[in-house]
Amino acid sequence: MVFEEESSKALLVNSGDLISPVSTHLDSNNIKHIHGSKQPEIITFQELEGSVDENSLRKVPGSIPPTAYLICLVELAERASYYGLSGCIANFIQRPLPAGSTTGAVPNPNSDESAGALGLGLGMATFLTQMLSFSAFLTPLYGGYVADTKYGKFKSVWIGVVIGFFAHMLLVVAALPFVIQTVWLSLLITAVSLIGIGFSSGFIKPNLFPLLVDQYTVEGNYIRELPSGESVLVDRDATLERMSLIYYFFINFGCFVAISSSLIERAFGFWLTYASTALVYCMLFPMLIYLRPRLQLGEPTGSSIFDEIFVLVKALFQAGWISRIKGGRFWDIDLSPSAKNLTPSISMEDFRSTMKSCVIFLYFIVFNLNDGSIASIQINQAGSMQTSGIPNDLFQSFNPLAILIVIPFQDYLIYPLLRKHRIVFQPVHRITLGFCISATGTLIGTYLQYRIYTISKCGWEGASNCDEVAPISAWWCACMFGLQAVGECFATVTAYELAYTMSSPAMKSFVVALFLCSNAISSVLGEIISFWAHDPNLFAIFLWCALLGFGFAALFLLQFRNLHKQIN
Repeated sequence: MVFEEESSKALLVNSGDLISPVSTHLDSNNIKHIHGSKQPEIITFQELEGSVDENSLRKVPGSIPPTAYLICLVELAERASYYGLSGCIANFIQRPLPAGSTTGAVPNPNSDESAGALGLGLGMATFLTQMLSFSAFLTPLYGGYVADTKYGKFKSVWIGVVIGFFAHMLLVVAALPFVIQTVWLSLLITAVSLIGIGFSSGFIKPNLFPLLVDQYTVEGNYIRELPSGESVLVDRDATLERMSLIYYFFINFGCFVAISSSLIERAFGFWLTYASTALVYCMLFPMLIYLRPRLQLGEPTGSSIFDEIFVLVKALFQAGWISRIKGGRFWDIDLSPSAKNLTPSISMEDFRSTMKSCVIFLYFIVFNLNDGSIASIQINQAGSMQTSGIPNDLFQSFNPLAILIVIPFQDYLIYPLLRKHRIVFQPVHRITLGFCISATGTLIGTYLQYRIYTISKCGWEGASNCDEVAPISAWWCACMFGLQAVGECFATVTAYELAYTMSSPAMKSFVVALFLCSNAISSVLGEIISFWAHDPNLFAIFLWCALLGFGFAALFLLQFRNLHKQIN
């Protein structure tokens, strides 16, 4: 955390009904002054000279268009259905049918037994849940590409919604009692369904957030006089920060609503659980129909930034690239006239600076290990403890619950208080803090797993599948999930913000998709971990993930300690 020195401001002029940026150089004379209106007046350089000290002004976020909240509702419904089923998949695949059950429900509601269906073990459950995550975070590259070249952001979201609907219906079929009896058939249908749900997310996620941010059309900062007479600086970064927090709040409200799936799963079985998530998903259709005429939409250009990036990458790896790396001149090449014609939107310098900024996403590969990539192992841990009739997969709902509590606290107390005192909580410090908090949550999981192994009747070799659970309250898992969520509020939200603001205008969709790809790589690591996800290895898995989280937090802070200067 450091004191604010200076930041780039933009001169805004009133051009009809549009606000247009004229300059992005730091100069208090380049800031428009608004008197009680939403649109700035045209004020000449001479009129403002010496009259404004922007460092003395309090920063405030601008007005967020109402359509932004409607877009957030779309994401809420999509995430509610996604997490409503993904949390139950681990039990569905890992655990066998409870005695006397045909649907996977637990006959005795007061027992510590967990719902189950296929009984294929923790390794298979982890593998398939990570396959879902991998497809959901890798396919945004393709979803962003077709949005740019063919359909536009809004139509691409529609494609994802249609694919997701059929995938949800397949999952309902996989969980029908007579299908469960044929394990291989249910498993095959489940796998196809999970791939479809992952692809639907790939069309929705990379386009919905940029579509949201596009609704805020003011490109720079300006000064506004409040009714109280106070002059404040309406800061674009603060506005995008608030929009990111609101977006993330709605995401996690949807995740928290999914808590009902755990209750339905335990009481009525899996087919009704998946039918309820499909019903929630169907809400997307009327919402998108209502939104269509109310959004600021851009038409697809017919070409994608991915095509231009391919040309630049091909040029970078032409003959001699190894010697350029050794000499520290990897980016020092001259594009041919034909290559320049193929890259009208971005220059090599744009590409270089954007890719250097995106190095921060590599650190999130490890962060995600502590925040979702070992979720099935964490759910299994809760099932090895005393649940007192609470579904073991319900405890992961403390992740979105913590976010719902922390984000308003950040948005309305912490950040305004820091801005009031001219203190900037720099992105690098927010991300580092998030890494450490999330790793602390996994460290608690490490201790809990150690206690399970030492107290369980089955010991280190079989505590996960023991007939008697360890005499420890599963409510301790709430601390683990809660701290990992608080880490998200600082690290992931900031990364979303940086992914949009640090890239050139033409590369924003690409950068958001690239950030989502870090989750896909984390899922691959989760797939690898799944081969060791059995007793007595679970303690080591928790411990190594926690230690890597703390280690990469230190490395991140060391490498990017001057990130705020690059941004300015």
